[in-house]
Amino acid sequence: MKDSTSAPIEKNEMKRRLIVAILVAIVAIAFEPSLARAQLLPEDQGSVSSSSAESQAQSQVQSDQQTESLYQQYEQQQNALQKRKEEERRAAREREQNAKYLNYQPKNISGLVRLAPFTDIAVIQRRYLPKTGRFEFSASGVISTNNAFFNNIGLNARLAYYFNDKYGVEGIYQLMTSSNRPITQGLISNQKIETQSLVEPKGFYGLTFNWSPIYGKMAWFQQKIIPFDIYFSPGLGVTQTSNDSGDTTVMLGVGQLFALSKSYGIRWDFNWNYYNATTSSTDTTGTVTSSTSSHSDLFLGVGFSYFFPEATYR
Repeated sequence: MKDSTSAPIEKNEMKRRLIVAILVAIVAIAFEPSLARAQLLPEDQGSVSSSSAESQAQSQVQSDQQTESLYQQYEQQQNALQKRKEEERRAAREREQNAKYLNYQPKNISGLVRLAPFTDIAVIQRRYLPKTGRFEFSASGVISTNNAFFNNIGLNARLAYYFNDKYGVEGIYQLMTSSNRPITQGLISNQKIETQSLVEPKGFYGLTFNWSPIYGKMAWFQQKIIPFDIYFSPGLGVTQTSNDSGDTTVMLGVGQLFALSKSYGIRWDFNWNYYNATTSSTDTTGTVTSSTSSHSDLFLGVGFSYFFPEATYR
């Protein structure tokens, strides 16, 4: 039989255990979501950390690329600036050099090396002296260079017209005077030989074709540059001799014209005249005999030329 005092104790123990069980259940219910979150937290934090690392890596790559691009732009700007400074320094040196020689006037040919490049020197590509559509009048003194028996000197007048700078026609009239050389005087005085048997030119007139294929310029004692033309002049004419005969003559000539301006010049000519001349001789009985033989004269002339009208096209 149970004790009456133990019944209340058992009831109290049961109440106490019931209360504890209820409290445990309440605590379990209250902390269950937190425990679930606590169990899932490490895995979620790992995913977040991985995504953040990838994002940071991409950001670092983009930052490096931007930095490299900026560095390249800086280098390009520095190179362009350096190049521009070099060009400015070179242009300044050229301006200084040109200013130094701007008013320099060379006194001789060797002084041309001090002129500023491409500013003070002009290359003459065309003829300095224009001839197209112009007349040329020239006069010169003439001397024979190959006559062994007579000293022949004279005057030569020419009038030419040029179709262009290379081609023209020219008329010639030449008067000659002669004197005996010592050998001729000896033949007359000592050998009693008549001079009619010798050819003595008195004059020449004819027409030539002038061809000027060569032109250029030359220095005159390092003081002046003189343009010139070299020409050839074949032609036909008549030679008058002391026997009052006019003999058909073939003429070949060469000459050079030095231009002093676009209207005046100095020229020299060297001409070869070939013709058949008639001579006469008298024997001891007084009989006069005529004969024909070939003869040639070489004449050297020096004179001046004047071109007209004034050239307006150059």
